[in-house]
Amino acid sequence: MRLTPDARHGRLLAVVLLLIALLLGYLGGVHWWFVAPLMKSRGEMIDLREEEARFRAIAQQRDAIREALGEVRAFEAGNPGFLVEANFDLAASALIQRLQEQIDTLQAGDRCALVSRTPFRGTGGSGRAAESDTPFEKVTIKVRMRCEMEFFGLLMHGLESGSPQLFVADLTITGRRGAPVPQGRGPVGVQQQGYLDTAFDLYGYLRRSAGGKK
Repeated sequence: MRLTPDARHGRLLAVVLLLIALLLGYLGGVHWWFVAPLMKSRGEMIDLREEEARFRAIAQQRDAIREALGEVRAFEAGNPGFLVEANFDLAASALIQRLQEQIDTLQAGDRCALVSRTPFRGTGGSGRAAESDTPFEKVTIKVRMRCEMEFFGLLMHGLESGSPQLFVADLTITGRRGAPVPQGRGPVGVQQQGYLDTAFDLYGYLRRSAGGKK
């Protein structure tokens, strides 16, 4: 018995419709309810295993990290660049003493003299609060001097090259041609040769105690 063209087309159409129905049934009844959740769970499981592997790698390096941190703390404890005093007031006094000692080593007398020196802790506000969270405290002395140029250069070099390490900032220099030597300290009419009227901030850093803020 031969199938007519219409019968063959009808059977082909029925097969196509059956396949479409099966596909829709799979998508609606199997894939979204069973396969998709399983694939999602598998992806999450892979991510968790990768994260676990990273944590394991970090845990294996824990001893090495602790050793490195110990070396950093030991280096900081023995670093001669920081002020060694216990608090701001003692550190400020030590800075003033070092400044005076450095001036005395010049043996310049009135040719390089300290006019004023004032400890400066800083103003309040958000900037001060942020600074208190850092492990180091800045100790500043505001200095005014009258000094001849040759001695002033030696003074700056001595302050910045010593230990603990100090810094000079906000330097202001006003040049003068000369000034008479005070009576009783030299021949009458002798002039200081081009002294400088200077103002600057001399500062260093003090390590904060681990137990609290200063």
